[in-house]
Amino acid sequence: MYLSYSIIKNNLDSLLNDAYKLPTKHIRKAQEIPERIFINQKKKVYGTMFNVVGDAASQIQFFLTDSTHNFLIGSLYFYAKPNYDSILPALKYIEKDIIKLIETLEWDNKSDNKL
Repeated sequence: MYLSYSIIKNNLDSLLNDAYKLPTKHIRKAQEIPERIFINQKKKVYGTMFNVVGDAASQIQFFLTDSTHNFLIGSLYFYAKPNYDSILPALKYIEKDIIKLIETLEWDNKSDNKL
């Protein structure tokens, strides 16, 4: 799992554009790329998970944001030749953990996002 965090600095549009472009890099190998939207207004966590169906390098990609300060992007990679049928059982197992991460994520904005 590759994760990348960014602080939003008047660049949410750019971050979202990049996040939506990532799954399209696998379009040649993908049979389909369904999206699943996540909205948790109480925790201010909003995002989308993309499932790349097919022999692509990354089968799951997602982004999460609070739309004002935080932006997290994630991609799942297997260290194996992409053969969708072979990795499908492991993929489904790990997908549950990724969904749990997405559904339980909370932002820590106490420090005003100063690193």
